[in-house]
Amino acid sequence: MSPLEQVLAAAKSIATSGKIPSLALIKTKLGNSVPMPILIQGLQQYKSLSQDLIDQLPEIQVTQEKSKPKGEYSEIAEVKKELMQLKAAYKAMDERLTFLEENNKDKAEK
Repeated sequence: MSPLEQVLAAAKSIATSGKIPSLALIKTKLGNSVPMPILIQGLQQYKSLSQDLIDQLPEIQVTQEKSKPKGEYSEIAEVKKELMQLKAAYKAMDERLTFLEENNKDKAEK
């Protein structure tokens, strides 16, 4: 499906849900994968279509709006988990360094 067809399908999907297709709604539905000039062209073309031609448009297959955040949330969760592991490793190393410095200080005094 070409980017222009994606824009038309997204506009149809938005209209089917009872909303008036706009650049913002279409961009939200498709994400950043489609350049702005194509979005504008697609919306203008959609508005000029007759209802018969709109009915013939394909339905949008995968809504990136819903699939993308899951990936973002899982990526954020993964980064948080890694941060917690790094903090724990840092704390363990700091404690070990403090212990070694104290032992080294005691040996130097003897």
